[in-house]
Amino acid sequence: MSRGKGLAYLFMLAIALSGCAQASRASDSSADIFLPDDRPLRAAAPVDMLRCTDRSTIPALDNVTNAIWSPDSSAVAMSRISVIPSHTTITGYEEQLRITVYYLESGRVQEIGQGSRPQWSGSGAYLSYWRDDGYLYVNLAGTIAGTIEASSPEVRWSGDDLYYWYADEIRVWRAGVAETIAHVDPDLIPRYPRDDSYFSADAKRFTIARYSLDVTATGEMRKLEDENTTFTEWAPSGETLLVRSNAKLALIDASGAEESAAMSTFGGAVHGWTADGRLLVGAVSATVPGGNVFDRIPVWDPTDEQDKAIATLPNLFGTRSFSPDGRWFTGVSRTGLYETQLELYRCGVASGQGVDLRADPAARSRLGRIEDASRRFIRPVAGAVSQFLQGSHTGVDIAAPYGSIIVAADDGVVDAAGWVQVGGRRVCVQHAEGFESCYYHTSAALVSIGDHVARGQPIALIGMTGATTGPHVHWEVKENGRIVDPLSH
Repeated sequence: MSRGKGLAYLFMLAIALSGCAQASRASDSSADIFLPDDRPLRAAAPVDMLRCTDRSTIPALDNVTNAIWSPDSSAVAMSRISVIPSHTTITGYEEQLRITVYYLESGRVQEIGQGSRPQWSGSGAYLSYWRDDGYLYVNLAGTIAGTIEASSPEVRWSGDDLYYWYADEIRVWRAGVAETIAHVDPDLIPRYPRDDSYFSADAKRFTIARYSLDVTATGEMRKLEDENTTFTEWAPSGETLLVRSNAKLALIDASGAEESAAMSTFGGAVHGWTADGRLLVGAVSATVPGGNVFDRIPVWDPTDEQDKAIATLPNLFGTRSFSPDGRWFTGVSRTGLYETQLELYRCGVASGQGVDLRADPAARSRLGRIEDASRRFIRPVAGAVSQFLQGSHTGVDIAAPYGSIIVAADDGVVDAAGWVQVGGRRVCVQHAEGFESCYYHTSAALVSIGDHVARGQPIALIGMTGATTGPHVHWEVKENGRIVDPLSH
């Protein structure tokens, strides 16, 4: 048992059952995708599928917190923030998440309703999501095909089989029928929202991270050897696990074989995945609006035997991801201090083609609105406020998907990075005029004490360390040592 640092990650092989015949895909489009206003690529030079520089014009989809591609890349399901009146918050309003689906070929936008954490089934026929009432919902062709009582919102589809947790049971929902396929030790039950658990892409393995105020418990399952581990993430396919600490990054395959490298050997600390499951590690440019600079992020090849592939990507934030077919890259840009919008870029663009962001009037307009704002702090993550500064709560909680990028709310110098009780792993930035902002419950720090950071620069990843109620960042601001509301400055 380690105190004050490290997460104990526990593994168990979940029994994979063969699925029934898959339901036909309920889609609004075909596999050959063209947006209504897309321009055909006139590339005389060879195209580069990791060069995503051709921005597509799509309907205005604002305040997106995450975006999940359908398996055939024909649609994007997303959680979006909706502001509703509230009699319980000091602000008189609260932020609620709702599910929206955008179909690329037709341009149709479908509103599903209140919910978060959308996930597509392997065929694309089903879309599952979590609601605030504590149930999983399964949507089929616009209708509710299933309402599932689950103890955690984290699920994984394998084909059209939905794997999920119910207390100490791993269950599978298949065409309206649920069955238990495995049990875990009662002492190791993931108790959401204090704990979290994630299934591998094929649902054959999972991780559990057990958090408390300052102690990480271990159990009989297979434990990662590095007690300094701060972040894990399954690859988008198979059973490869990414493991990060402040000093090292490693990939562990299903056999337990590990490839690793020191974080200091990379040109940046932000990671991502290509459509075919290769790992990208590099720097994301620190600009306030986002989506106004193209970054070159190398593919990490631990064998060092292949050509050095480099992805050219817009510096979007939020959930940055390729479509499964590799033809699109998506994320969000900032349209105001707190507002965002979904962006979609075409990949496979030849050198010299695509949008010139340096002369992009839309990006300049977004930056102008932000610079003209009367307040200084930008929202540090693409997420919804789940708790405001009121009563004994000393900051603003912003819920976002695990692993989302947290950025500095303003220019400054990193003056703290490490573990504290209750708050878990934190990063603090000292700003001008006596202001300091701190970001708690993070998983991986992307900066170190003494680093100069710019407003909008990635500094950490969303986590669940310390005492939490789900993946979020506790954003706390002090002015000359006194707690103040970050939303007022």
